[in-house]
Amino acid sequence: MQLKSCCIYSTGVLSILLLIAGISLVLSNVFPHILQSVVKKEVVLKNGTEAFEVWENPPAPVYMQFYFFNLTNPLEVVDGDRPAVLEIGPYTYREYRPMEQVDFQENGTKVSSVNTKTYIFQRDMSRGPESDLIRTVNIPAISVMEQFKDNLVLANLISSYMKSENEGLFTTRTVGELLWGYEDPLLKALKLFKPNLDDVFGLFYKTNASNDGEYVFFTGQQNYKDFARVDTWKGER
Repeated sequence: MQLKSCCIYSTGVLSILLLIAGISLVLSNVFPHILQSVVKKEVVLKNGTEAFEVWENPPAPVYMQFYFFNLTNPLEVVDGDRPAVLEIGPYTYREYRPMEQVDFQENGTKVSSVNTKTYIFQRDMSRGPESDLIRTVNIPAISVMEQFKDNLVLANLISSYMKSENEGLFTTRTVGELLWGYEDPLLKALKLFKPNLDDVFGLFYKTNASNDGEYVFFTGQQNYKDFARVDTWKGER
């Protein structure tokens, strides 16, 4: 019984001493220095560090949601009535943005890469499939008519072509087409006169599975405060 009491007493004294030692370490700035040294070692873009893995392939899911306004009275609008629209959505895509073409430079103090973004449709988080039809403004047609409004000859030719192809101020396209692109008949016809014209239109055309150029980042090796800070983009500082 006495031995048990001594053990309890000793454990209690040891716990108090450890608590006092811990408080002393904090008050004497030893702990902050230890923490800072750990941060300096780990927060650097270098193969094998957790920071590099998270930077190269971010684990947190990022989602983009799109909503559309479906026009319900196209004939009435042509006659001068106010448009009646119905909001439809969301159509959800998960965004993946891994760092690719990773190349370490200047003894590991900098690293270059491209940030490729890819969008994958999430049916379970969407109102319907990508094949849902949306009636909306015919943006390519309106853009072309605006561009050639002062050229009566071309404007009349474009108007005649649109009538022959049953193309109007409004168009009905799938969600996938409106977002990522479709071959537009009017733009395709104009390409005969302007070979460099792109005959595909989409609100986010050419943004899926693409990148916006090469970035050069500081790795944080020289100064951990510079970790992942952009040095140059497309060669410009």
